[in-house]
Parts: sequence; C-alpha cells; structure tokens
Amino acid sequence: MAKRPNLTKDQIITKAIALADKGGIDALSMRKLAGELNIQAMSLYYHFKTKDDLISQMTDKLVTQIEFGEAVGETANDWRVSMVNRAVSAMNLFREHAWLPFVIDAQIQSGAKRLDYLNTYLGILRRAGFPIQMAIRITSLIDSYIYGFCLQLTHVSDEEKASEELAESFAAGFDAAEFPYLNEAANMVIDQGYDAAADFLFGLNVILNGVSLELEALAL
Repeated sequence: MAKRPNLTKDQIITKAIALADKGGIDALSMRKLAGELNIQAMSLYYHFKTKDDLISQMTDKLVTQIEFGEAVGETANDWRVSMVNRAVSAMNLFREHAWLPFVIDAQIQSGAKRLDYLNTYLGILRRAGFPIQMAIRITSLIDSYIYGFCLQLTHVSDEEKASEELAESFAAGFDAAEFPYLNEAANMVIDQGYDAAADFLFGLNVILNGVSLELEALAL
C-alpha cells in the first residue's frame, strides 16, 4: 500500500494546474502528476477519488479569482457593472489558464465554489429582470466572446516582439497601394500600438448594449 504523501492537497492542486497550463487538460494524468511530484500515483488517491475529482478541485481553486465587483448585482441596476467586472476578470484568468473555460462549462462533477460562481453569474441577470432562458443565453454569448477573444490573442501575440514590430513586419509583406486599408490599419498600430484591453471592452460594450435593449423590450 502506498504511503500517505507529505504533500498537502493544495500543493498537489497547484502542480496539477501548472501541468494543465503547460500541456492542456487532456495531457494531465494522475500518473504524470505523480511523476512530477516524485510520489507514487496511488498516493494521489488519498486526496482525490478520481481524475475528475482532481479537476473539479483545480477549477474551484481558480474560479474564486473571477470577480464580479463589490455590488455583485444585488440591485437591478448593478447587472451591467457586474458583467463588465466579471468579463475582464475572467478574460485575464483564461489567458493564463487556457484550459479553464472549457472545464467550467463542460465538467459534470463540480466543487462548491464552481457551483457558487455559476449560480452568482445567473443570479445577477435574474435579479436584473432577465428570464432564466435569456439569462442562460446571455452568459453563453458573453463567454463565447471571451473565449474567442482569448483565442485570437494567442494567434496574433508574440512575447518577443511588440505589436508595433509585428505590424511593421506585416506591412512589409504587401503593396500599400494595392491594399490601402490594410496599410492604414498597420500604420495605426505602428504609430499607436495595440491596446488589447480597449478592444476587449469595446466588443463587450457592444454586446451589453444589445443585451440592454432586450431588457428594455421585456418591460414594454
């Protein structure tokens, strides 16, 4: 029988998160995790019944970092502020842990903190006056935007080069006279840089403007 490990549960979860960050959630296995921790795989089962149990606790550890703001949508007028706070917080977290959003959405087994997070998210919209079906659709819409934005950033980012340098390299690859609008866009980035946060908030506010119209329509 495997000896009880000296590692704490939190230390194991932290290592599991690091492995998932490096290779994705599908690359995480109990055997690989045990190897990284220099323990026997069976030792992990003192803390976690299954891999799904481990993943649910990894999710619980991270999901508490997603913030809705101080108001937490307690009144109908707070909902939009809470949605912005939550979206920005989630976007930053998902950029660091690319596997996390898919686990939050798809994982059947759930820890109490994930359940509280999801319940709070829907509750803000319900208290604002959205029917439950519409609240579900809104969360799906906002999250799809966040996931897509994070994915797009992975395609265009380069840790070794600034956005201005990337724009210069891009512009050098085509004839400015033949593609004037692309040249205009590239020169804007060369002159001003690229503000990912501003782009994210612009798109988010466009979405929330449309959602606000839906809420107004419900009152008619």
